[in-house]
Amino acid sequence: MSGDLLSLRDAARSKPRLRILLWALAICVVLGLLEAGEPLDDMLKAARDTLRSRPASGEIVVVGVDDRTGERFGGFSFSRRIDAKLVDSLFAAGARRVFFDRVYADETNPGADAAFAAALARHPGRVFLGAISPPAAIEGRVETLPRPEFRKVASYRSLNGGNTPFMLSAKLTFADRFQGRLVPSISSEIARAPATEEGYYRPDWSIQMRTVPTYSFVDVIDGKLPKGALVGKDVVVGPTSPTLRDVYPILFQGRFAGVYFHVIGAETLLSGTPHDWGWLPPFGCAVALSCLFLLARRQTTRLLTIAVALAMFAILPIFLASHVIEVDVFPAVVLFSIIAYRGFSLARVETTRRTNPASDLPNLVALVEEAGEPAIIVALKLRNQAEILASFPNDVERTLINEIERRVRVAGDADRLYHGEDGLYWTSTQPVSDELFQHIRGLHKLLAQPIQLGDRSVDLLTAFGIDGSIDRPLKSRVASATLCAEEAARANEIWKLYDPQRSHAAAWQLSLMGRLDFAIASGELWVAYQPKVSLSTRRIVGMEALVRWNHPTVGPLSPDQFIAAAEEHNKIAALTYFVLDRALADLASLQATGHDLGVSVNLSPKLLEEADLVERLSEALAGHGVAPGDVTLEITETGELLSVPGSIETMQRLVATGVKLSIDDYGTGNATLEYLARLPSHEVKIDRTFITDLDRNGDNLILVRATLEMAHRLGRHVVAEGVEDEGVLRLLQRLGCDIAQGYLLSRPVPFADLLALLDADSAPDRVRVVIS
Repeated sequence: MSGDLLSLRDAARSKPRLRILLWALAICVVLGLLEAGEPLDDMLKAARDTLRSRPASGEIVVVGVDDRTGERFGGFSFSRRIDAKLVDSLFAAGARRVFFDRVYADETNPGADAAFAAALARHPGRVFLGAISPPAAIEGRVETLPRPEFRKVASYRSLNGGNTPFMLSAKLTFADRFQGRLVPSISSEIARAPATEEGYYRPDWSIQMRTVPTYSFVDVIDGKLPKGALVGKDVVVGPTSPTLRDVYPILFQGRFAGVYFHVIGAETLLSGTPHDWGWLPPFGCAVALSCLFLLARRQTTRLLTIAVALAMFAILPIFLASHVIEVDVFPAVVLFSIIAYRGFSLARVETTRRTNPASDLPNLVALVEEAGEPAIIVALKLRNQAEILASFPNDVERTLINEIERRVRVAGDADRLYHGEDGLYWTSTQPVSDELFQHIRGLHKLLAQPIQLGDRSVDLLTAFGIDGSIDRPLKSRVASATLCAEEAARANEIWKLYDPQRSHAAAWQLSLMGRLDFAIASGELWVAYQPKVSLSTRRIVGMEALVRWNHPTVGPLSPDQFIAAAEEHNKIAALTYFVLDRALADLASLQATGHDLGVSVNLSPKLLEEADLVERLSEALAGHGVAPGDVTLEITETGELLSVPGSIETMQRLVATGVKLSIDDYGTGNATLEYLARLPSHEVKIDRTFITDLDRNGDNLILVRATLEMAHRLGRHVVAEGVEDEGVLRLLQRLGCDIAQGYLLSRPVPFADLLALLDADSAPDRVRVVIS
């Protein structure tokens, strides 16, 4: 048997098993302490009672104050002379003792009360009246006792009892305190059980209440009982009419008058003294079985443990109940159920956790856990995997991955492959060298050979990422290799090697983005303006708003250092709205002093996907009192503009507000004639790479001349940025370019310096000379 169990040391090392046990214990102990499972235990006990169902002994008889009694005596508050007659009639019929499920605490007709007292006196020690007392813990408790004249000639017994939650069961007391002394309950007195302590017990509800012999109060008065029905028997008199509302439910038996509860209680006590072991003994057994289950190595041992648990929690309580012993098994059942379910699934979970379901290869979790000596990490990305899988009506992923795995193994240097979501991975013993790169090139050629999937031949497009920084954590290295493979795929390269310096750059970008909101609020970010000059009027007609950042520790930051990062980290909206708000405020200030200018603000294509872009722009324009026609939004040329859902519609909505749109950095992306024709732009801004050496580069001159002609024919204005010498400026004038912008005219300047440029008296000579 010992070979079937894990050693204690192995068990201690198995954190999932220990975690399962501790969590299950914590949950079930709380359930037990709070008695949260009492309703369910009541249901289980009721089910066990049904299996043990048996009739009453017949030695205790009920005389019911039923509907016939109410009809005979004009209601249920009849004279106590009738109660007196009942007492005499019962003993005349041979009753041994009589118990009233009634207190008789109120005063009625003196003559009737005297008659009832006289009847009690005629049968000393054989009649017992009821009494009720609240629990001792209740402050200001009031005991309800029979009248003094009745207590002189007859004893009283407790009628106390109670229901369990949701009224699924009921309980009675052994005894209660009245007038400072311990008084037995009616059920204890009937069973002649010694009442040595207070406390509740659960009657044996396997005894069916419907089998208790019952006779009508009226039949006793009329002497119509069957011969010998009451001879030598104890009689309990109580209300049975539903009108009196002394009716309570017992699960699987139905609703019965309270008088029957005392009878069942007495029948229970006649079988022995009930004991309630509570939830702890079964729970202790469940803990032992749970530990055994978790330590078991073999499936047969676990199944045997389950069989023992079923016997212990299902069969043993029935045996105990037949000996008047009750146990609460719900916390124990919950504990073992949790352990059994989680224990069975643990092995499957552990296997699944380390296995890719698409290929049954170990996954990246297994790679991290199985890592030995530091080694090179190689990631293989199948660039056209999605296209291949989408082109087949059936699932071919497993066949595809298995074939790639086979080829990688054939190439050597990969004893064990790991299949992650982004591709295949393995470790290489080769150092980062030309030999490794040659091996990757050879593997790339091998994988480039078509593979057969079903009846089709498929070409594979692969890219590789390599991480050789063995001093870094393995998880980070896997991520780095994955990133390099993706970058190689985008660049249409075979492989890409991870550069450790990139981690420092990434950390710096994260630091900047974490500070961006504070930088906006604190004034670290500010807006510079670069004038835009009309080549026909030779005047400054506009300005481009450009964001700048004075970092408190490293000084001025290049926009290239944080704008791209803002786009990657979804901070570009906050940055753009800051620039827009500042630019509109400054433009309104300029226009208020008589300067007729417009302002251009850069707009990331990503913001075209923002649902509230148009609304926020309109609010900003209205808030600063700026006419929409004085604002140009410069959108960087990108081939994605035509493919992003809703981008064209958003641009059309922007134009509908009255603002102008400009295609920025034109010529650097994937612009086509369709691109220019479909975008609702007012302006084309030729990128500086075509302008800087325009007077010396014939190819650029051809492209710029063609762009000017095409844009003008489409009704667009053309802006040339990056003008840095007079030769280029004069050439642009001859070509018919509309607006120029560049260092020759002015660098981006703070707002105060822009005001100086606009002042005709203080405008720099170089600006006037150049455009004169």
